[in-house]
Amino acid sequence: MRHLRAVCAIAESGSISKAATALKMSQPALATQLRRIERMFGGPLFERGREGARPTQLGTWVLIRARSLLPAFDELRRDGMRYAEQTAEKLKIRLGCMSSHLAINVIKCLNELLAGADITVRTEEAMDLLPGLLESERLELATLGDYPGHELSPPPGVIYAGVAVEPIFVGLAVSHPLAQREEIELRDLAAEDWTLHALAEAGHREHFWAACARQGFAPKIAYSADLSLAIDLISSARCVGMFQATSKGYPGIVIRPLAGTPLRFRHMIGWTEHGPVARHGPDLVQAVTKTYWAEVRRAPVYASWLKRHLPLSPPV
Repeated sequence: MRHLRAVCAIAESGSISKAATALKMSQPALATQLRRIERMFGGPLFERGREGARPTQLGTWVLIRARSLLPAFDELRRDGMRYAEQTAEKLKIRLGCMSSHLAINVIKCLNELLAGADITVRTEEAMDLLPGLLESERLELATLGDYPGHELSPPPGVIYAGVAVEPIFVGLAVSHPLAQREEIELRDLAAEDWTLHALAEAGHREHFWAACARQGFAPKIAYSADLSLAIDLISSARCVGMFQATSKGYPGIVIRPLAGTPLRFRHMIGWTEHGPVARHGPDLVQAVTKTYWAEVRRAPVYASWLKRHLPLSPPV
């Protein structure tokens, strides 16, 4: 069905590049997919030229049938999902979580909102995997995040909703000369060694490098480590690293805001459009958002930062 949707999109837009934009894909990825589709059908479906992509005779034949099949399939799928919800003893929800403090809030709110649901949780150190798992319906729900200038777009059949945008703070050893400052200028860390998570997504890396470039330096990434090793490295004063503002802290480490908030992160939730979470999505987002702001009070550095910079923010 995805193949047929791609063929219809190309025909309707008259261009592979325009169709790729509509399908939220890159042009090379759609062109590669089209070649696979044409091999499957045994011949070219489009003639490519300066005027765009025009259906061949075979392409026209495929389009006629695709435009009949797709609405029927969508109706079948919707009816099937409704039937499954009515007949299943329990709703089954597979939740994928990235490494963030939002995950436990989502689990808690999900249990309250859908009491009795069969919820299984899998964690992924690399957030980049989660959108694909949602698109392929191997997950019904996921916690996600993105960065300014590197916003995520949901794949077909998936809905994203924002929960909160929070600043990214820096962690230093308690013995660090800057540890006593209320806020730290990013440029004052130009000479420091940094640790970055080994599986940090591209958006995170690029957002960090761009922020450092605006401050006039290129960061030295001396360590590529998971959280456990990073904590040991930072507490022993070997490097500094980035932390979520909601972090409650670690022994031997102080977490401080960055002056001017050069780094930000947006918490999001994603769910499948026709899955069991879909009709509860807005209520879940509202509940998770409320819980998120209530949890802020347990992160004293972030709560203090909010009072200084966002006095009209949701109550904490």
